[in-house]
Amino acid sequence: MYNRVLCLLFVSSLALSQANILQSTVNVKKLQGILEEGLKSKDVGALYFAIKGLKQINAKIPEVCDVLKSLKYDISNLEQVFYVTNAAALANCLTILNPDLLGTPTRTLDKKDATLQEIYYAVYSLKAMGKGTIMDKEDSLKNLIQLLKKDDSPANYGYVFALCEHMGCGTWTASHAEGVLLAADETDARALHFDGGLPATALVLGSIARTYKSLKKASPLSEEQRYKFSTYVSGRSVSTPRGAALLLEAATALADDEPSPICIVIKGKKYVTSESDSVEFSITDLIGRPVRGLKPEEVVAQSATRLADDVVVLSKQPLTQKANEPTTFVLNLGKIKAQYGLYKISLSAGSKTANLNVAVLGEIQVSSLEVGIGDVDGTTSPKITTITHPNKLTEVLQADHLQKVSLKFSVRDKYNNPVSVQQAFVRVAPAAAAPADLEAIYVAEPSAKTYKVELLLFHLALGGSLCLYVLLWLQLSMFATLRYLAPLALLTFLAGQRLLRRLAQDKTR
Repeated sequence: MYNRVLCLLFVSSLALSQANILQSTVNVKKLQGILEEGLKSKDVGALYFAIKGLKQINAKIPEVCDVLKSLKYDISNLEQVFYVTNAAALANCLTILNPDLLGTPTRTLDKKDATLQEIYYAVYSLKAMGKGTIMDKEDSLKNLIQLLKKDDSPANYGYVFALCEHMGCGTWTASHAEGVLLAADETDARALHFDGGLPATALVLGSIARTYKSLKKASPLSEEQRYKFSTYVSGRSVSTPRGAALLLEAATALADDEPSPICIVIKGKKYVTSESDSVEFSITDLIGRPVRGLKPEEVVAQSATRLADDVVVLSKQPLTQKANEPTTFVLNLGKIKAQYGLYKISLSAGSKTANLNVAVLGEIQVSSLEVGIGDVDGTTSPKITTITHPNKLTEVLQADHLQKVSLKFSVRDKYNNPVSVQQAFVRVAPAAAAPADLEAIYVAEPSAKTYKVELLLFHLALGGSLCLYVLLWLQLSMFATLRYLAPLALLTFLAGQRLLRRLAQDKTR
């Protein structure tokens, strides 16, 4: 059997840092699974967020009216009243609601010390039950502004923005949105979020997006803000229906913005071989949808540069949109599949460009192997034996502590051309099956299109010491280990001295 191995070039699949290009998207399918699981919950809050989140992605919602009717909740708890009334409104189950639910939000609005969050819960509870009228718009807005002066946190601005959606004071939101957006916190100069985390961020971004859409006005978010908020959102990990719904609210608001943030990543394998000469790229918005307005002919590999020597091997090569997969684009690299190495692909999608790393791999073979035994000090020429795969040595090699064993081999590709690999190793182990601790692995040094390993007694002694260390943990006692280690340590010391002396002599020649 002809022995072949695949070149092992471990390549990072992450794109290089690109301004205004997303490195990842929000996994909508995973979030949908969390939300669907939340439909089984007996907690009224979890059920509300599960229904809300599924509505946001237009997913099918099963019949939940009986579940809502059977839920136990505290009718005097405003937050729970908000959850149950709004869950019922989203699921078209208002007929199952108890009229006594109106009492708690009504009493809240009559309070003089109600917080903005309480007012938000109360107003939207009444709205869900068809009782959405509140006080005069102008007076109500003045009261809300007074409460904001006491606590102008981003979350409170989000509550006021959401209340203005209901009250019809969206112009006030539009006049304050840019200032609130400037108050966002920045992390590592890459991500933006509001104090209060995902709940505050989702509330502010969602209410601003809906308000500007109703006013038919352009988004107040700058391109930099849009991408930095998207970076924060795409990097969040959630496991509850509440977290999933909030993440979808923020992500959808950003993805529906214009121009939509773009994510360009390699899809699947990050390399090409002689058998497979194409790489697939995924180009989507923040929630994995096709990018609006992007034409297939606008997706182009502007260049491919070999990182080893900065040689440009292709330029302005169009990609092909994959059939029935509008977000997948295929780049054919057949022209360079015999030029092994790591390449930087500069890929443009419309006005956006990302740099991604792709490897060109090839099948290689050890074409010949020379085994030699010579004196450590090099006074005599080594005796060389050549072996061709899959043959073996016809005789057992004999060597003592004054000699060294050397191996030299070359690596070639399927076209019989010499190949330089990033790193080559030689494994030395008993011919019969044996535990892994009885083997030794050496790094082969490159030398004139070949690779060479010298085995100087020091390495063998050192390997033996490491084996003893393993055996100490597995079966030997400390005293038994020391008994074996004493002569081995002396041998390692003497062999090490000889090795250092020879290396010093080699440098002076």
